[in-house]
Amino acid sequence: MLKPRICFAVAVLLLLFGISVKLAANDEKSPNEETRAKAVNVVRLINTAELRYSAGTTKGAGDAHGRYASWDELYSSGLLKSAQDRWPIVKDLQISSSPELMPGYLLVLLVSSDGKSYSVALHDKRDGDGLFSVFSDQNGIIFLGSPLQ
Repeated sequence: MLKPRICFAVAVLLLLFGISVKLAANDEKSPNEETRAKAVNVVRLINTAELRYSAGTTKGAGDAHGRYASWDELYSSGLLKSAQDRWPIVKDLQISSSPELMPGYLLVLLVSSDGKSYSVALHDKRDGDGLFSVFSDQNGIIFLGSPLQ
């Protein structure tokens, strides 16, 4: 009589332990608020640089291209760096020219063939359920996303 109760108690303890390990693992996989804010600010920075690339840096400026830029064009234009220098919130962001422009995040920047529109996404590359992405386009509205559970 005592043995089935002990087995049941051990089974419940193992189940609770398994659940707590799973929850702790999910917490570790989810990016913290600071990392999420950095990802949003990177997309905000890209939106600003794309606008300046297309329309120019000032009204009536001769540096307007009349189209949006690919990542290589945008990165080499210096517009990302100049925007970073003006905004304290993004000043310390380390941005790479590679598709993994921010550690652990993959950039996807698609520009239409006529250069009149673009779509940008910054995806968390880690494995697991805590993935996080930031999306935007030429309208400048930033969206946050995560996979369906």
